[in-house]
Amino acid sequence: MIKHPLPSALLASAAALIAAIPLRAAEPMGKAADNHIFAQTLVNDTMAQNPDLVILGLHGIAPGAKEETMLASTLDRIGEKDDDEDLVVVKEQEIVLARSLTEPWKFKVHLPLKDASGKIVGLAAVIFKYQEGKDETYYCGRALAVRDSIAKRMPSFEDLFKPTP
Repeated sequence: MIKHPLPSALLASAAALIAAIPLRAAEPMGKAADNHIFAQTLVNDTMAQNPDLVILGLHGIAPGAKEETMLASTLDRIGEKDDDEDLVVVKEQEIVLARSLTEPWKFKVHLPLKDASGKIVGLAAVIFKYQEGKDETYYCGRALAVRDSIAKRMPSFEDLFKPTP
């Protein structure tokens, strides 16, 4: 068998190129406990009122920002950029319903977040404890009820950023 020098030379060049790229540390995400804005209060209150919820996150474009991020959540990922699925929910006004494949005890619903006037202002990620026998219609209805209860307390998107003690 004849070995051609090109593949090993190509690999060496690729490895050198990759090694020369400066690595940036991921920006640390904010902790929910340190998030002293009204949006976090809404998340905390909603979680307390709905024992079937596992995770709740509110997403949108913060004042002065250019991209959609997690604004408030039960997770310590405040400021995390929205992924493509999140962006489609808002842009296309879609609802995503899915039982988690990796954590089958969770059922997620991503739906447009609205303010009190009904204006779409971002995304609500609502994750429930999965209950045997409950289907997508049940979880969609529950998520809509959660989202609408948040909307009633949010006169405008800007109110989400009001400081809280």
